[in-house]
Amino acid sequence: MYKITFIFSLFFGLSHSLWSQTILKSAFSSPLKAPYSFSGGFGELRRNHFHTGLDFRTAGQIGIPVYAFKEGSVARVSVSPSGYGHALYLIHPDGLTTVYGHLSRFDPKIESYVITQQYRLKKFAVDLTLPAGMLTFKKGEVIAWSGNTGSSGGPHLHFEIRDTQSEKPQNPLFYLSGIPDKSSPRILSLYIYPLSATSSVNKGTKKLRVETISSRQITSTKFRQPIEVFGDIGFGIQSDDDFNGAGMKCGIFSAELFVDQEQVFSFQMDHLSFDLGRYVNSHIDYEELIKSKRWIHRLYLQPGNKMDIYRTDSNRGIIQMTDGKIHDAKIVVKDAFGNLTQLAFKMISKKFQVSEPKPSFTQLFFYDRPNDYENNEVKIQLPEGSLYDQLPFEYQAENRKGAYYSKNHHIHQAHVPVQKPYKLSIKALAIPEKLQSKALVVLIDPSGKPSSCGGEYSEGWMTAYPRVFGAFGVLVDTIPPTIRPLSIKENKTLVNKQKIEFKISDNLSGISSYEGEIDGNWVLFEYDAKSETISYTIDKSRMVLRKSHSIKVTVSDERKNSSVYKAVFYL
Repeated sequence: MYKITFIFSLFFGLSHSLWSQTILKSAFSSPLKAPYSFSGGFGELRRNHFHTGLDFRTAGQIGIPVYAFKEGSVARVSVSPSGYGHALYLIHPDGLTTVYGHLSRFDPKIESYVITQQYRLKKFAVDLTLPAGMLTFKKGEVIAWSGNTGSSGGPHLHFEIRDTQSEKPQNPLFYLSGIPDKSSPRILSLYIYPLSATSSVNKGTKKLRVETISSRQITSTKFRQPIEVFGDIGFGIQSDDDFNGAGMKCGIFSAELFVDQEQVFSFQMDHLSFDLGRYVNSHIDYEELIKSKRWIHRLYLQPGNKMDIYRTDSNRGIIQMTDGKIHDAKIVVKDAFGNLTQLAFKMISKKFQVSEPKPSFTQLFFYDRPNDYENNEVKIQLPEGSLYDQLPFEYQAENRKGAYYSKNHHIHQAHVPVQKPYKLSIKALAIPEKLQSKALVVLIDPSGKPSSCGGEYSEGWMTAYPRVFGAFGVLVDTIPPTIRPLSIKENKTLVNKQKIEFKISDNLSGISSYEGEIDGNWVLFEYDAKSETISYTIDKSRMVLRKSHSIKVTVSDERKNSSVYKAVFYL
């Protein structure tokens, strides 16, 4: 007999109604002028993290004015070639902090302070903490201009609201007014998972994907019902949302699973934690993402998932179907405005004789303890909490090919996620002493292309700390980065009188540092990792004009291979 004993096993956060009652939206200003639309929502699923803010569209443009959300003081300014790029952090008297990312430039007072610190530190990438009250802004004042810096995939403004004390991001939609949204989320497909050796779905032992048909707020399956299931069963959904039917695929706010009118699982995206963000790889069906590029929300909790956005029954949302009866199931998906979509279906508990699989794995790994495996050519050490569930761990090795100084080691499967870095040591084969400092561990993708995992050589072993499973080997990197001038022709003619640009790239270990000098003095070159360019906007206040100038650019990779470019130009 199927039974549900409902308990709250994890703190669920503030309810939607409580947020609506306690936040006075008129106290805040939008960071962009209305009308505005969004290309990314709070809690949206991303690689290795949840999206912790709102992405405001800027019509493909940069240089749109960005306004202070409310009165506040600049607490932090960061400049980076990755992440949020040029980012600004304002702290407010009410205990909130707002974050503005991917900016093109800051307010002149902030810009002047940042450039002064960059020249003092002789670094482009800086993360600066400002004294309280040093730079203050009123609600609605211009603080910066939008851009496409850092890891942005196109021009937009990334906007966050955080609790200052805990630094936990809060859902900005509960603070912003004037956002019309009457469209409901979509449920694109249903996933049903057999979760034990004796479980089955429609007389099979593999997960089943069921496409759906939507009609307003009601969704149905394209599959005959009831669906035959037996044993321990889990569910998942492919679901998304947009704002008022604009056609932009954004994340959902919440999902609930009911079986026979009893709620057995739910999650809600009203707040998130940065230190728990990587658990998104447990929240989703990671295998489906890697193999089919589909983002699937699990509607059951893996035992190693420590996120605090769930509430679940005593069986973690896993349904035990062994009673031979028909049961009603319903999934309810909502957005932050209360618009909802429902998917209802029936399932019947029907036993199917499953043949016992023959064990083919190397060793059984556990999520709640450290796990080790080693032989004469590889050593693997996973700390406790690296896995989300029990894992039949697999290992294979292939003889080395081409330039590799090791065998190629297949450490389980790339479609299984890893929460924490683990220690991987690979026996290096016959690396000449002069090349040992150039050696590194690489991850080999299915096409055979290597990417650097870094690592150190010691007494015949290369050791690195990857955070993924897959195929690994040892290579050496002796090739320096390339430097190609984009605005200096034939090492003498300055094509662009406003900016000096270079294309820089590296073949394997990656760029570790770069430096530019004019007439022997350090100058501020900005690095855009997306375009692999460094650029210096000519600052005439720091240069003597109407004369020849010498320029020197040095670029090094992670294995200390360096390239130098020199030229003389007239300005």
